[in-house]
Amino acid sequence: MKKVKNSIPTWLKKYKVGSGSFFYNGERISYSIISKDFEPRLPGFIGFPEGQLFISEEVPENYRKPMLIHEWVEFTEFAGQKGRCVKALKRELDFAPKGAERMAYLEYRKSFFEKLIEFYRNSDEASDEFKTEIQGSYEFLKKLTAQLELEDLPAECLGGHSLKEFNNLDVFERRKIILGE
Repeated sequence: MKKVKNSIPTWLKKYKVGSGSFFYNGERISYSIISKDFEPRLPGFIGFPEGQLFISEEVPENYRKPMLIHEWVEFTEFAGQKGRCVKALKRELDFAPKGAERMAYLEYRKSFFEKLIEFYRNSDEASDEFKTEIQGSYEFLKKLTAQLELEDLPAECLGGHSLKEFNNLDVFERRKIILGE
């Protein structure tokens, strides 16, 4: 088993409030937990500057590992690839909470990406490529949460059809059912 050290950058040290580690692909990966005061405009922030993982103290503990795996794979395994953020998000979801917690996690991440987009909207700190990457992840989560919400609808909301049957109807028939026409 390989251990990956996490030496926090000097400029971030004063905000460190803790540390942690997780296992991924046979490696123990360390990270720093950073005070929310570091960037109060972006709740739930996460980063990988200078090859060092960190995450905000306000991120719920059971959300940290999947989010950190996202950062790790985006900037190691998928580094330089177009669509790397969505690829990392898909890997992240393999480690995300399951069952009843799943939707809350997806909403949390969707909200984070929405705030991240807004944070960098008029900023020169982020490249257009980075902005495109985070927009892609937001759009992916938006579609995924909409699909899961639809799957949770009872059959009576779909005109008595199962979701599969409903999706096989033509668009006009679906519209009639949704609008109650």
